[in-house]
Amino acid sequence: MNLKNGILFTSICLINIVACSSSNTVNESWMADNKKVLANKKLTDIVIPGSHYSNAYDIDNSKNNLIVCSGETHNPLSDAAQIEKLIESNSQQISNTDFINYLNTQTNSVRSQLNNGVRYLEFKVCIQSANYYTSNYYLTDTLDNTINQISEFINSNNGEIILIDLDNNIYTDYGTLTNNGINIFHNYLQTKFGSYLMPKKDWQKLTLGDIWATKHRIILISSNPILTKYYDVWDKNEILNLSPTPEYNTIKKLTLVQQTLDNESSTPQNGKFNLLPIYSEFNPERDSLNQLKTPVNDHLIIDYLRSLPLNTPLNIIVTDKKYNRLLVDYSLQKNLGITKLANESQ
Repeated sequence: MNLKNGILFTSICLINIVACSSSNTVNESWMADNKKVLANKKLTDIVIPGSHYSNAYDIDNSKNNLIVCSGETHNPLSDAAQIEKLIESNSQQISNTDFINYLNTQTNSVRSQLNNGVRYLEFKVCIQSANYYTSNYYLTDTLDNTINQISEFINSNNGEIILIDLDNNIYTDYGTLTNNGINIFHNYLQTKFGSYLMPKKDWQKLTLGDIWATKHRIILISSNPILTKYYDVWDKNEILNLSPTPEYNTIKKLTLVQQTLDNESSTPQNGKFNLLPIYSEFNPERDSLNQLKTPVNDHLIIDYLRSLPLNTPLNIIVTDKKYNRLLVDYSLQKNLGITKLANESQ
């Protein structure tokens, strides 16, 4: 018997999460493995595990070859550039190692994150010297390499659907991307992703089954008004409810989660995506630099989510570093649990 077909495989994993999570590829096809469960659901109806700045996992100052994304240093400075400026001018002893650790928002490659079950990827793009890179203050990889990891994953797992959030994180040598540059960038994305890109027409009506009936597997999301004029780049301002501001402190994150859930439960559902950021984001205008030395305990947030009722409204949850795996396990458990709850009530 092939246990990876259907719900049986997922059920076994949920009974023994630790054992199943020991493999880097155990969740690589969780959407396809549960087609019968998910086919009639919309993407806004399920929990989608996401990673914050998915491209930032190999920044290493010991290599002595770090290159700053110059666009992040032009006004308005990126948050990371503001932090670097604070470190340089502040008398507190914050090492560059602390900064690098903060910039490494992930511990695994994009392909490994996808293998582990992440389905929402957030990228910061830097166009420098006419070449496309990903970045988080420092250049992290060529964009070609990053996209190739995604394409190779889909080629091996053609039942998986991936959301890619570019937001406004697109920098050039001298700041933000110009209109003509955005057009060229879009042509590049179309060339790289081809028929995988999903048009945004009637997106609120699409179930996962509808999507599986097409060749489309990638949803590009941005809030850039020029980029979103294209038919295959979904406007973040239109498809996403207002997202809460991410926090750095774990206690503040727990408060943020509760406030977000309270707001969602009191607001009529409008069919849009909801995004809950539980990653650690330092606010240079508010947070103390000493916090960069403080280890986070985001497993407490996952534990809190597990304590909530199965029908608690949650959609895209975004985390960082080692907590991705815990988030994926929770997402699978909740997606399966909601279905069981619905079936039992019929």
